[in-house]
Amino acid sequence: MNFIGRKEELNTLEKEFRRDGSFVVIYGRRRIGKTTLIKEFIKDKQAFYFLATEEVESQSMKRLAGVVARVTGNSMLQRVTFTDWLDLFREIANYRPEEKKVLVIDEFPYLVKSCPSLPSVIQKLLNEKCLKFNLILCGSSQQLMQGYILDRKEPLYGLADEIIRLTPIPVQYIGQALGCDAQKAIEEYAVWGGIPRYWELRADYKDNETATEKLLL
Repeated sequence: MNFIGRKEELNTLEKEFRRDGSFVVIYGRRRIGKTTLIKEFIKDKQAFYFLATEEVESQSMKRLAGVVARVTGNSMLQRVTFTDWLDLFREIANYRPEEKKVLVIDEFPYLVKSCPSLPSVIQKLLNEKCLKFNLILCGSSQQLMQGYILDRKEPLYGLADEIIRLTPIPVQYIGQALGCDAQKAIEEYAVWGGIPRYWELRADYKDNETATEKLLL
């Protein structure tokens, strides 16, 4: 399925990209399209995309070093054992310093689970104006993401330049996604709502009735 909607969110990300060292937070429920939005935004940019998982801190550092190695073409980084997040962030900042670039950490709450001090590290980079790239933190756990960013006691409180909360896509786009008229679009939306992942699943079936029977019943 082609990328549909989210024009306002894309415009916000583009606006922030034009700044130096911008910090953006994206959050929302699962299957709402956060990762799809991010990948649409970075597809024509110098970007380091890292998907966090539930793993030990050292393994996360190793995987991020692998991402940096692939993007920069510096294979030596895959053989280096990093023990400090700041060192990894500096590798990203020092790569083609004259060019704009983006670091995306998707599923950020997973990373904080294994490394509770990471928000403080990012706070240090932001407060000391050491962030030489645009940073996007993304997460599905709304309670955790809101806590990291909106809780006055947390290190990242008040530091985000933009906070984007993704909500369901409006009804007018489902007709475009499924190739149906306005009446059918309303019928489809009544079943699948504005969750793009559900639209993708629905699109695998010839009609709404069959999809409802196979996927819901």
